[in-house]
Amino acid sequence: MGIDWFAFLTVAIVAVVASCFVVAVYSVGLRFWSAADTRAGKFTVKEDGTIGPATAGFPNPQGASGAVRGLRALAVTCFVVCGAAVLYGIYLIVPQFH
Repeated sequence: MGIDWFAFLTVAIVAVVASCFVVAVYSVGLRFWSAADTRAGKFTVKEDGTIGPATAGFPNPQGASGAVRGLRALAVTCFVVCGAAVLYGIYLIVPQFH
């Protein structure tokens, strides 16, 4: 009984790449969600680059709602892709699903 090292290495590489993919897509989704919040006027970006709560004088341009909806849709799409990748991984791991 021996270990198939090539198969072990293949599984390890696929696991690392898949986990990096899920983390990266989820992070992009969070960035889109944050950009939508900022565009909607919930937060302001200060001169030094930090983000704080919106002030009373923060301009909320008319017509920004379409951009906010678009950014939120992109964020939700990223979250759905992450969920689908995780569910597919569970499908591959559990033999009763095959």
